[in-house]
Amino acid sequence: MSSGGENYFTRERLDLLRREIERDGIVPDEFLARDPDCPVFGLNLACAYPFPPEPAPAYLALASKLAGLDPAACVYPLEQTHVTIMTFLNFSLYRRPSPEKLAELRSWIGPVIDLARTWFEEAGVRCFRLEFQPPALTRKAAILPIINPSGEIARLRRGMGEALRGDKAVCERVRQGGLNVPGIIHSTVMRFREAPANLAGFTAGFDAVAAASVPFSADIREILLTVETRPYMRQGEIVHRFPLAGAQEPHVR
Repeated sequence: MSSGGENYFTRERLDLLRREIERDGIVPDEFLARDPDCPVFGLNLACAYPFPPEPAPAYLALASKLAGLDPAACVYPLEQTHVTIMTFLNFSLYRRPSPEKLAELRSWIGPVIDLARTWFEEAGVRCFRLEFQPPALTRKAAILPIINPSGEIARLRRGMGEALRGDKAVCERVRQGGLNVPGIIHSTVMRFREAPANLAGFTAGFDAVAAASVPFSADIREILLTVETRPYMRQGEIVHRFPLAGAQEPHVR
């Protein structure tokens, strides 16, 4: 797992990803291709949902350029943007849940809040800054790599993992529900409803957008527990907020 103190996407990794794209092509997303508004249920620990006002103009300018590359690209609108810290219940496992299943899934929100609240109160995590880097292209998506110089995201992931291991009931339920801790810090901003018609033209255009993009940053003052009711937070809600130490101070240190 990356510590988040540097950009995971080195030139070597980007070149490897590009060779994979040229060899195997872009992978259309099964939800966006067939049923983009399929009712789902996911439960995630996240931040920057959506991106806060300070970086919003920079993101909107980038999103506009990405959206113009090809009609096959589905670029996240600002209200859909987020940074996932960890997934407790994976939405892809819970498609069109019945009322009874939905009630059972929602019954786990309270226990997860209680577990996380206890950890946050003891850990005393302070507000921190995320630095968003130029977009990187994979076969499935375009993402914004993120640097967290002071390491809070890695600490959160480790700490919440330890807290889960201390609560067997919650740990077992989320393991069954697709518990996932991303290995890097990133924000997905584009997926594909189909493969671009002109792959070479698309990748060339993407490279030009990435080269011209300007990194931006966001101050994180709270961590969020979110429910995902449409794929990729096309619809979702914040069910709990965990304020960080120093949240009322004017500047993040």
